[in-house]
Amino acid sequence: MKKLLLFILTNAVLFDLFAQQDFYVIDSLYCHAYNGSTATPTERQYNLSFSPQGEALESRREQYLPSLDQWRNLSHLNYEYNNQGVLIGQTEQHWDTLTNAWVNYTHTQNTPNANGDYTEVLNQTWDGQTWQNVERVKSVFGANGVIESLTQQVWENGAWRNNLRILYASNAFGKFVLTKFQLWSTTTNLFYDVNRQTYFYDSAQPELEVKQITEVYNQDEMRWDSSSQLLKAYDSQGSMTEQATQLWSPVDSTWTNSNRIFQNFNAAGDVTLRTEFVWNGSQWVNFFQVNNVYDTAANQTRFEVSQWDVTQWRMLTSCDFYPRFHHLVLAANEPLVQPCNWPNPYRLGTPVQCAFIGEGNAKRLEVYDLSGQLLHSQNIEKQEVVEINAPLPTGFYILKTTGNNGLFAPQKIMITN
Repeated sequence: MKKLLLFILTNAVLFDLFAQQDFYVIDSLYCHAYNGSTATPTERQYNLSFSPQGEALESRREQYLPSLDQWRNLSHLNYEYNNQGVLIGQTEQHWDTLTNAWVNYTHTQNTPNANGDYTEVLNQTWDGQTWQNVERVKSVFGANGVIESLTQQVWENGAWRNNLRILYASNAFGKFVLTKFQLWSTTTNLFYDVNRQTYFYDSAQPELEVKQITEVYNQDEMRWDSSSQLLKAYDSQGSMTEQATQLWSPVDSTWTNSNRIFQNFNAAGDVTLRTEFVWNGSQWVNFFQVNNVYDTAANQTRFEVSQWDVTQWRMLTSCDFYPRFHHLVLAANEPLVQPCNWPNPYRLGTPVQCAFIGEGNAKRLEVYDLSGQLLHSQNIEKQEVVEINAPLPTGFYILKTTGNNGLFAPQKIMITN
């Protein structure tokens, strides 16, 4: 589990360029529901404050009431981070419509290790006076940082009781080869097997999972029975383009189709369209579709969820993300306009035409990896043609053009040799 930087479901820092602490953060999320062509607001979320490092410190969620044509408070969240920027505490409050005030609801306390992975997550609820334990999740990680076990416990009669456990086995590449799900028996005070997943990888590209088989444990027969399998396919860039689920038929001893997912990607490797199909017994038919929209800097700005309605896709909901430029040093509100028309992918050494780069407009070009480490920097002031000749391996990078006024233009790009 990694640190959260925005709402519970959204990454806050889309570009975290540590050298100068320049990045974009998502200020708000605004969602609609659709009835035919009519769009009705449903929910919106706001980040109210940020730390200097860009972590969300406070956010609010609101629900739209069509009958009153107004927004109503739903929840208010406060976030706490350690010195490494890892989320260690989250408090959620709900709006009390009788007193018109926020009241405590839930509290989560996270205990991270040196890698930022949570070894314990404690969830509590408010009883009106104090926080009461509800459940906790304890995780064990190996020397390579890969999780080995996860145990969930519930609070009962003033003590912790085991509820479930997941055991993980990994290969030399840190990929799962087997996971086992177990439940706790209050009769024997032991964990017992429920199901397990076995993972298979491409022989030429061992980082790519190509199949996953799920089996359930037959307590009466004391054996593992096949349940389902997941098949995956990838494009030449290693992006998963297809995923198919099949169910095991014990009567016929064969796999039968269940559902299927296709994914399309843009040049930056982001999923643009995700379409799900279901098997009707003789053919695949449309079911759900998610459309993702990105801006020129590869920030996601919108997603749309649709369902197939006999002959056409019918929009169910959409959500818009509103980013904000965050700069630790200068209170800049708008980014620099990208002066160079970089092809994506870009081949090292290829000259790129740029708009005239004059004084105060653009001064430096920097290349970062996706973790925020500066790999290359060059002066581009007053140059109309720019090229990158740094010894960079093929992969995805962040190009950052910075001007004298402190503004910058980021772009996620694939660089090839």
